Amino acid sequence: MRDHSHHVEVSRDEAAQALLDHAHFEPKTEILSVFEAGNRVLAKDVYSKVEVPNARSCRMDSVAVHWKDFKDGMPDTRGWKKGIDWEFANTGVAMPEGFDTAIVIEHVTLSDDLSEISFAAPPSAQYVGTSEAGSKLNLDSVLAQKHQRLTPLLLSAILSGNVREIEVLKKPRIAFIPTGNELVHAQDSIPLGKNIETNSLLISEKIRNWGGEPVVWDIVKDDHDEIKQAVKDACEQCDIVVLNAGSSKGSDDWNVEMLEEIGTILYHQVCHGPGHHSFGAVVDGKVIVGISGPPGGAAFTTDFYLYPLMMKYFNQDIFMKKLQVRLVEDFPAGGPGKPSKPKKLYGEDRPSVVEPGGRFWSVKQLRLALADDGVLEAYPADGVHLAPLVANEMHAYYMADVMKDLPKAGDMIEVDLRP
Repeated sequence: MRDHSHHVEVSRDEAAQALLDHAHFEPKTEILSVFEAGNRVLAKDVYSKVEVPNARSCRMDSVAVHWKDFKDGMPDTRGWKKGIDWEFANTGVAMPEGFDTAIVIEHVTLSDDLSEISFAAPPSAQYVGTSEAGSKLNLDSVLAQKHQRLTPLLLSAILSGNVREIEVLKKPRIAFIPTGNELVHAQDSIPLGKNIETNSLLISEKIRNWGGEPVVWDIVKDDHDEIKQAVKDACEQCDIVVLNAGSSKGSDDWNVEMLEEIGTILYHQVCHGPGHHSFGAVVDGKVIVGISGPPGGAAFTTDFYLYPLMMKYFNQDIFMKKLQVRLVEDFPAGGPGKPSKPKKLYGEDRPSVVEPGGRFWSVKQLRLALADDGVLEAYPADGVHLAPLVANEMHAYYMADVMKDLPKAGDMIEVDLRP
């Protein structure tokens, strides 16, 4: 039997920090049309190429007048003519030539044939109701800043400055390598004892949502040399490598031993469950994110460990947002037990993973909703290993210290918002 006594176990925060400390990215850039750059990240500041507006413009639907006619009070408008004494001026349109002041249309009364005009209120000063050239944007005004993610509003602002192409960071290439003799692709007939490989779809969609380019390897069998070659190839082609499964204590779990041969193991496992057998390594200067095999654990361990790395690549806020929420219901019983309360074990039971005086966290998932009093409330999921339909409705994670009593309904707790 292989010896796992030397394995290094770290907390979630320690694991994430170890990966970040060893991740050194030098993103390349590319030029894209603003119409193709949604959700991308800017490589440099963007400056306006025009003034906005480029002439004195009307701020609202109005009538344009000459200030000189109003500076001594309300004028006698009998005999005023359209185009000479007044003119229509619409929102955002350049003021008619020769006119300098605008009176909003709601204060204007016109005869049907436009031969008579009167005003309910005079302008308060010259140029009121107008915007001078460059009042919204000057030539070379900063439209967006380096490392901002391009939202619809930012893209619109960039285009308003007559900038049609921008330089963005290239998407990071993220390798995903599924391993396991039990895995097969979805097909008409699934062989007995085999499982459909779904994590590549799960993780690929997360990578795309976070702005990366997934590069999925075909299923790699639990073969030492095949896994080694797949990892070496992935390190040559990609910025980050995600290695799925093969890190537990089964007879075919070779990933950790293989990585010790060709690289440096940062940690062998993490002290939280599910996802206990997640690991981190560095091979050929590339970070290897090892995530647990079952899809439930793979989903949130990817959030815990891959998401921060991708955000570092983009120079964004690295970690998930933390929120204070009010717990609506007690957490259900279940999950890793406290070592201080040992129970009788049977051959099919795993012994406690927590040594006396040790540390371990149970990952709880919660659904969030806004209460009538304006406080964000949290509803815990019923159980640790969640069915996909239930997990899909969860919004946040709570790390429950198994050495402490769980919070109760009504308590305020800090949670991580799922990215």
